[in-house]
Amino acid sequence: MRTLNAPTRACWQFTDGWLISVGVLHTGIAYTLMYSAYPRLTTPVISVLAFVFPLVSILLDWIAYSNPNEPSQAAGVSLIMLRTLGVQLGWHLPKKSKSCWAS
Repeated sequence: MRTLNAPTRACWQFTDGWLISVGVLHTGIAYTLMYSAYPRLTTPVISVLAFVFPLVSILLDWIAYSNPNEPSQAAGVSLIMLRTLGVQLGWHLPKKSKSCWAS
């Protein structure tokens, strides 16, 4: 097992401290703003936002880190974008007509 010398250990502790504080601060502000806006939004808009957050994460991972997307991720991104467009444009599935066999 490799041991770290004192400067390396101090560097890791410094990095971990910044990472944790920025993560907690950023996440706290983001979630506070997001959840405080929910009472003013309609249900379809909230559902679109819930699906857009992972979409943005996948796209930023691809853009910033050049991580290739799996075919399932690409299909999921396409479906999320299509459904988001559908909600914004008011698309609806056709209603089922009542059959003559139903009472």
